[in-house]
Amino acid sequence: MSKKLKVLISAYACEPNKGSEPEVGWQWALQMARFHDVTVITRENNRFAIEQELANLRGKQSLPSFIYHDEKPILLHLKQRFKAVRMYYILWQQSVWEIIARLTEEQTFDLIHHVTFAGFRYRTAIWEHGVPSVWGPIGGIESIPFSLLPWTHPKSLIAEIIRNVNNFIQAAPIHVLPRRAMATTTTLVSTHEMKRTFFNLGFETTLMPTIGLHVSKTPFLPRKAIEGPLKILFVGNVITLKGIDLAIHALHQSGIDATFTLVGDGNYLEAAKKLVRRLGMEKRVEFRGRMPRREVLAMYSHYDLFLFPSLHDTGGYAVIEAMSHGVPVICLDCGGPRVSVKKGAGIQVSLGSRKEVIQGLASALQRYDRNRDMLIEHGRAAREVVLSDYDWDKKGEQLNSIYQKTANAKIPAAAPPNKSLRKRVNSPSGKLNKVLRRMFPIKGLAVSAVIFLIIGTLGFLSVEQLKSKAQLIVKDTLPGLSNAGAADSNLAEAFNRTLLVVMSEDTAEQARYRDEMEEFSQKADEYLQAYQSSIYSADDRMNYNNLVEVRKVYRELRGKTLQLVDQQKHKEALALCKTSLMPAYRDYKRAGEKLLEYNTIQGKSRGETIMRICTVTQYFVAVIGIALFLAGFIIGMFK
Repeated sequence: MSKKLKVLISAYACEPNKGSEPEVGWQWALQMARFHDVTVITRENNRFAIEQELANLRGKQSLPSFIYHDEKPILLHLKQRFKAVRMYYILWQQSVWEIIARLTEEQTFDLIHHVTFAGFRYRTAIWEHGVPSVWGPIGGIESIPFSLLPWTHPKSLIAEIIRNVNNFIQAAPIHVLPRRAMATTTTLVSTHEMKRTFFNLGFETTLMPTIGLHVSKTPFLPRKAIEGPLKILFVGNVITLKGIDLAIHALHQSGIDATFTLVGDGNYLEAAKKLVRRLGMEKRVEFRGRMPRREVLAMYSHYDLFLFPSLHDTGGYAVIEAMSHGVPVICLDCGGPRVSVKKGAGIQVSLGSRKEVIQGLASALQRYDRNRDMLIEHGRAAREVVLSDYDWDKKGEQLNSIYQKTANAKIPAAAPPNKSLRKRVNSPSGKLNKVLRRMFPIKGLAVSAVIFLIIGTLGFLSVEQLKSKAQLIVKDTLPGLSNAGAADSNLAEAFNRTLLVVMSEDTAEQARYRDEMEEFSQKADEYLQAYQSSIYSADDRMNYNNLVEVRKVYRELRGKTLQLVDQQKHKEALALCKTSLMPAYRDYKRAGEKLLEYNTIQGKSRGETIMRICTVTQYFVAVIGIALFLAGFIIGMFK
């Protein structure tokens, strides 16, 4: 028989019937109250919803008790005004550490568990209390591969690059992650990527998805034979990390007869709609926007397939919701969906280049379209996976077993009870020292220096790129356009004078027109000679050489025509002009126009490149500037 433990849970996000992390915090608290005496520390903001649900459950099951805590009103206002959730969360964890320190002096706890947020990046309140601790399940180390970054969406691109760099730094052996792992008795992870990161640092962890469902309470209609066009569904935020563009391109490339419904909204919604219009898929793709959770849950049973090519989802509630309704899933081989979508319960597509991923997703769609029986079989298997691995009651039993082992384990050497530290922290000098460390942390200053270096490097590289493109425009594009245009104009004038010579019977007029023709021809030659000095590419050189060849043919025919005029053979001259000289002139003129067209395209391309560099640099520097403003005290709080 397992021992009943006195457990303290830290759950910043904890709210019933809200989904996502609030639902995770609430469900873990309820589950562990089945076995133990549980106290939960959460936000004051969550009190109303929690107390309402506790009233509904009282007398039906064992319930946890709650301590509600929020920061000062001014910090709450700043959080809401500037959407500074992460900053507020870090401050909240620090003040909760002091609450836990006081509680552990007043009472004896067998175990402390951090539940939410489930990200690995931030310091939690559970360490340094001399009590066995559980951290997680945590995730967030998953990063988008370079080839799949959202290059066409600058705002998301900057965010993902910063996230990738942050993950790389935080997971480094010299950073804080090893110290946190040493201070934790048991670390639970929700993805294979997170487990591999800890393993590379020398720490063993337990893989346990952080999400779950009450499957028995989920309405389920057995799947029938699927006929007609496949009905494909996506549920989630319409943002680049969800791989929306990959899904749309894959459906287009697959060529199957199917409809695709997307439920949700986000900063990629308009771009996704534009992509659908560009591919001519308006009749096949429908955007429903954000919908109430109850309506979304009722939708799953009306669809045949769930397409979810997310690039770094730690959990993926929508995935297991679809699976619980017997809907198989196509996903990428990464993050939470990689854990959920087991073999035979859907299709995982390997990561690779953008082209390879789209092809893999398209092939998966084609497989299901051809084999409707496999669709039904995988749907049944998907529901079985959720029943066995994601039912909250079973997950509670699994975590209870982990609690028992953790409570009996040796407390990590890195986390002894530190009463002298608490006294120093609460003394006047300790409080002053803490304020100074918050304002001017060494780590924050070091990171600020690195950010300055990044800004400087980015600025230097951007200016170099801009200078390079600007030089090409000044030395190549503008002279090319000017000389090619002038040569083309003089060529036309010279040809007009040639026609006047042929048509005139007055010797004096012929002589005047010939002088003008020679003058315009000479100017055209001079401009073409100048053009040659501004050639910097093989394509441009090829176009120029072609013009020289057709000019040679044109000049020879023009000479023969003028010779006939000199011999008073006007009819023969006109005939030669119509049959040979005019076609040669058209070839000559087209060759000249090709030079103009080439330089126009080059100018546009180089101008667009300059605009892209300016735009990306603008966004990047803006984000880095904001990060620099906050880094001095926020990043120092990761210690």
